[in-house]
Amino acid sequence: MTKKILILTPMSRQVVGFRAALIEKLQSEGHTVAVITLDNEKEKEIVAKNIEFHCINGSNRSINPFKLSVLTKRYAALIEKIKPDIVMTFMIKPNIYGALAAARVGVKNLFCMVEGAGDVFTKNGLKWKLMRKYVCFKYKKSFKHAKKVFFLNNDDKSEFIARGLVKETQCEIIPGIGIDVEEFAYKPFVNDKTFLMVARMLKTKGVIEYCKAARAVKKKYPEAVFNYLGGEGDLTVSDIKEYIDDGSVNYLGTTNDVRPFYEDCTALVLPTYREGFPVCVMEAMAMGRAVIASDTNGCRDAVKNDENGFLVETRNVDKLIEKIVYCIEHTDEIKNMGEAAHGFAVENFDGVKINEQLYGLVMQ
Repeated sequence: MTKKILILTPMSRQVVGFRAALIEKLQSEGHTVAVITLDNEKEKEIVAKNIEFHCINGSNRSINPFKLSVLTKRYAALIEKIKPDIVMTFMIKPNIYGALAAARVGVKNLFCMVEGAGDVFTKNGLKWKLMRKYVCFKYKKSFKHAKKVFFLNNDDKSEFIARGLVKETQCEIIPGIGIDVEEFAYKPFVNDKTFLMVARMLKTKGVIEYCKAARAVKKKYPEAVFNYLGGEGDLTVSDIKEYIDDGSVNYLGTTNDVRPFYEDCTALVLPTYREGFPVCVMEAMAMGRAVIASDTNGCRDAVKNDENGFLVETRNVDKLIEKIVYCIEHTDEIKNMGEAAHGFAVENFDGVKINEQLYGLVMQ
């Protein structure tokens, strides 16, 4: 029996990006797909894929109390109009306000995905502590209506259960959103002193730690190369300009095809403070590259220490330097780690398998 499935996600580019494979799976099984986003940037591309498009115009990162107070009402009005059989929500605002709206208008088949806890659970200070308390309160209210809440890593699942935000019986682990393992196919190791970071320019991604480590390593190995790909966020190019100017880091901006940069690198470096399940790690591993990442949520589910990469203490620049130097000085071992990473990725990160699993859980 075919159904109408409504997907709530903040940004329209996610519909043609992260959600594309899932939507294609749903459509291939004969189901109708509608989406609600908070911008209309990719509306033409979405409609061209035979997806019913709806937009609530608003800032995805806004925390304005008035705007948030009316978001549930605006979601509810659209959901009532669309009349879906199933609602799937992704990211914090849809997971809270969209899920509450779906429950308000009588949707019985509600599924939510937590793709990382985000800044609310990472940052401290009075503002963030108050916000965390509020968000936890709202999560608890919204998730009680969900048939399933999907998590990308065990740490987030355990924390949400411990905080009383969700029942263990509701929880399912999905190993990341998956990637196209054929598109990110294995490539032979070509460089032994080139490192790459791929992340939005955020403090919590460990951008400054990467820059500091690069500067220190280059003092011992001047020929080492440290590339960085990522658009500006709460940090800008001016914040890392000193590292660019002295040659510590090559800032490469953004790209529509990251594969040549993975192929060129010795290892991917991601000194992040917390993740859901980082796509860059999945992609780099699939292409046969070892990963140096923080020993934190999301990363430790993918990186097996001393097997397919290294886990280092969060915010510890000295440990980061140590592992980068190890990669330079133990080339053969790092090649072997890259091969192990590729095998792990093919087994665990195949988007086709993951979407089959997700589809089965939603449709059961």
